[in-house]
Amino acid sequence: MAAERFARHGTVRLAFEVFGPPGGRPLLLVQGLDSPMQWWPDGFCAALAARGFAVARYDCRDCGRSSRARPSARPGVPPYTAMDMIDDAAAVLDALGWGAAHVVGMSLGASVAIGLALRRPERVRTIVSLAGLPFGFHARDALPHLDLLGVARLARLSTRQAADYEQDIRVQAQMARMLAARSQPFDEDWARRTAERVRAAAPGDPATARRQLAAMRADDGLLRHPETVSVPLLALHGAEDPLIRPQSARVLARSVPQGRAVVLEGVGHEVPGRAWASITEEIERNAGRNLAGRHSLCGTWKP
Repeated sequence: MAAERFARHGTVRLAFEVFGPPGGRPLLLVQGLDSPMQWWPDGFCAALAARGFAVARYDCRDCGRSSRARPSARPGVPPYTAMDMIDDAAAVLDALGWGAAHVVGMSLGASVAIGLALRRPERVRTIVSLAGLPFGFHARDALPHLDLLGVARLARLSTRQAADYEQDIRVQAQMARMLAARSQPFDEDWARRTAERVRAAAPGDPATARRQLAAMRADDGLLRHPETVSVPLLALHGAEDPLIRPQSARVLARSVPQGRAVVLEGVGHEVPGRAWASITEEIERNAGRNLAGRHSLCGTWKP
């Protein structure tokens, strides 16, 4: 198992782990809303390392082993911003000694990856958006791409205050199941083991998701112009995503000069083991793409 290390961004401490060869192509994984880095499966990280990447995953601020936020001194104002979360990613790159990296973001993490490419373009080689929104989290930008029934189901689960350890583990595993493709077998053992690892690393805070979403929405317009992204971008999306409609990948790909979309059949809002070979192949392909020219392509992958 990779050893835990820490980066610093001002007073914020950011926990991260590294897999793969020290001289490999640098690749940064950014998880989604209130999702500690362990939700990037170890086997997935190892599969990327086997393709020659040096892989870093980290806990975004306010979750996992990274620094937790204090309440804002101003009512209604989030204690940090989307720009802070973007600069956190750059701080992890600094701690690793990476001038630039390929960046793969999941869900909210995809917005962090795109924001890093928009605000700190010299730090990003390529982007992969996994189950991401094309224009950020402000209601008017996000609503056309959300499955509101799925969002409501997840919200009911995520806002439950666990009465004890066992209930906390059970709810986390239920959330993982809810996000998975319904047409495929679900790995209950992996979900429970991961939930136990997450809990052992640091107990969760039910308010984290609200604060992270508020931070993204507060920087209105930050992510509204992906057409200015200057690096190759791959938008991967599960055909059975219960939260964000697969059309989002195609919209994002069409918005970016070097955008490409692939919809993954039999995949939800997740990175399941049966799709690792295809997903890592697509990430490697995107990393090797020519920086010149416009590529707005769509495809479908079937298990």
